[in-house]
Amino acid sequence: MNEYVITALVVLATLGAGLFLLLTFGISFVSYIAVGVILSVLFASLIYTWWKSKTDKTVVLLKIEILNKMRSSLDRLEENIKEASEFIDIEPFMRDLERIRKDLISKGFFTKDFEVNEKKIEKVTLTAIELESRKVEQQLRSLESLAAASYIEAAAKRLGELLSAARTLVESGFSVSEEYEELRRIVNMPSASLAELLEKRKRGEEEYLRIVDKCISEAEFLLDTAENIADVAHLREELEIVKEHKHSVEVVHRLQRVRSEASSYLTKPFLQAKKEIVSYLDKVLSFSSGFEREEHAIRVLKDKALGYVDPGYLAEFAAIKEEAKRLTLELARALAREVVALEEELKELGMRKIRRKGVERHVSKLDPRKEFAEFAKEAIEVLRTLAGEYNTKYMTVKIAKNYPAIEKIIAQKLAEKGEVSAEELKVRYAQEFLKRYSEAHPEVKFEKNALKLKG
Repeated sequence: MNEYVITALVVLATLGAGLFLLLTFGISFVSYIAVGVILSVLFASLIYTWWKSKTDKTVVLLKIEILNKMRSSLDRLEENIKEASEFIDIEPFMRDLERIRKDLISKGFFTKDFEVNEKKIEKVTLTAIELESRKVEQQLRSLESLAAASYIEAAAKRLGELLSAARTLVESGFSVSEEYEELRRIVNMPSASLAELLEKRKRGEEEYLRIVDKCISEAEFLLDTAENIADVAHLREELEIVKEHKHSVEVVHRLQRVRSEASSYLTKPFLQAKKEIVSYLDKVLSFSSGFEREEHAIRVLKDKALGYVDPGYLAEFAAIKEEAKRLTLELARALAREVVALEEELKELGMRKIRRKGVERHVSKLDPRKEFAEFAKEAIEVLRTLAGEYNTKYMTVKIAKNYPAIEKIIAQKLAEKGEVSAEELKVRYAQEFLKRYSEAHPEVKFEKNALKLKG
């Protein structure tokens, strides 16, 4: 209902009430009533005007918000369609978007500059604008679906080419397996709308560039290494071409060629580096018996080194050497801890003559910051010393713990036969047990050459 009609009804009602009071109570009483009513009506009018003004502003703001969202949707779809222009003909879509804009302008929702027409929308109801918004939204969804259908095949083809190129680089020996798996994950991501397809294509292109950049870095390292062996200027020129055309899948063949030829120059240093690290790990393994965790880690590292058969992996040996240093330190510390523990055990067994020799000092000699060759030489000596200490004390503890039981067996065999050999005893450290028995029983003689006791 119009506010003017409401005002007229209020005035008529007031006049009617005043006439009724005048006829009933007289003029003096009515005068007071009239003044009160007039003041009340004025106050109510002010409140109503304030409320109506506020309500109108809220409705106008809602209208503007809906129209701004409508314009943003149009602009966003237009940007997406333009971005897809590499693979699809965008002219029909642009014409449809322009037609929608002109229609909205002709209806007075927007100015010629496609700004919200705030003056004209005051006369348009909120419901009418909401209906127009839903209509435009439906038109835009239809356009986007058509654009996505046109774009999806070309985008899938491009992403398939990128994935194939990346797989070729992995198969050529470049260390980009993890990046290839990430690219494969992106390519297999579900996508239906044009926006999702564009995002997938963008991420796929970015990941492919990361793969190519990493391959370029690997190739540069190979060339830097091979430069002292052969003339690689022509390969550097190839690599410059790759850098200029990184987005193209055609650069894959150039990268393959650079890696293959550079690797051929590195065969000899590659084999030398491989032999050096494998030989060292074999020596370290010879001291790891009884230390399963450390032994397993060293064997895994050795298998990794043996797995490199392509000279292009020469750079990987630097990381393997650093890991070998770390594992060497772990084994040395484990040996030192066990030596200390065995010394404490010997004390508890009452062998006071056993004195600690401070095995930790051997571990402190190992400095992983040194060059690998120097570190390896010192490490083998340290491990040999620690392993010797460990084996000696381990044997001493075992003999001390088990001697009482073995002593009875030896005494029984001597009583039966008058002699007992190490072979007959059938225990570990048999020779040491026989020697100890002869020391405790002077009447028995230990024959070292025959490894037997005679009573």
